[in-house]
Amino acid sequence: MYKTNEEQEIISIDEFKNDWWEKVEYLLVDIREEEEIASAGGVAGAYNISMYEIPDKIEMAPTWIICLLACQDGSKSEQLVKYMKNNNYNNMFAIQGGVDSLVEAFPELRS
Repeated sequence: MYKTNEEQEIISIDEFKNDWWEKVEYLLVDIREEEEIASAGGVAGAYNISMYEIPDKIEMAPTWIICLLACQDGSKSEQLVKYMKNNNYNNMFAIQGGVDSLVEAFPELRS
């Protein structure tokens, strides 16, 4: 299992590429609105839930697997990770640079 520091909130694209991609079990969560996904494109294999739905459904958040959150540019996912960690969900991390950086590094994830 990949070791993370509870204080760590962000996973860089290089860290994702070197330490996570096809090596560790995780859940990739796209927190963008449906309209954003429709206009900018989705991420293959990602679970989609709007960041605005999460506070009302926080009890449904998985605790048994590491969740990597991504918005379009990484800014909203970083905020959401702080919120989740403040609510004792220490298995949440943001992808630095969001979906933009992720699909640039891994074009095969664009859907």
